[in-house]
Amino acid sequence: MTEDQAESDDSRDKSEGFQPQTPAMKRWKQTYLDNEDEDVSLEEEGERDSSDEGVQMISDGNLQFRNFCQILIAMVVIGAIFAFIGYASGSQTCDDDNLFEALGVSMFWLGLIGVPINFVILLISFANPEFDSNDVFTWSLIHFVVSIVFLFLFGEYLLQDMFCDACMGFPGEDCSD
Repeated sequence: MTEDQAESDDSRDKSEGFQPQTPAMKRWKQTYLDNEDEDVSLEEEGERDSSDEGVQMISDGNLQFRNFCQILIAMVVIGAIFAFIGYASGSQTCDDDNLFEALGVSMFWLGLIGVPINFVILLISFANPEFDSNDVFTWSLIHFVVSIVFLFLFGEYLLQDMFCDACMGFPGEDCSD
């Protein structure tokens, strides 16, 4: 082979003869050889890549799940606060509950029912590629932690009517009613 033949081999299109075998070399070929026609400098490309890293696409299912968890968390928080207001402003007897207490306790327990529902949705998200399971787990955990914290903080106000008019059978207790 002479030097003329070697030069003629180099004169052909660079990307035609080069067939990469590894994924890294395929990315290199795509970056440097296939995009040769575009006049994009390395600095501009680096800026474009870094701006794309901050933007993460969230699926519609995950957005709906986030909204669902936020609504459940709001129900738990508002329900616990309403139960406290009802307990503090009303009588502490079993006879009458005011609107705040009835509404607050109902809202709290309805919000707490969402914890097992979140667990079922988490299990479904493992099999569904549309869902981001990490996001589902994070929001489920946030909902669970907020629910448990508010249950401990406001437990007395949420559970006050649990044992109304109940005979527990303690020694000396009059259960003749």
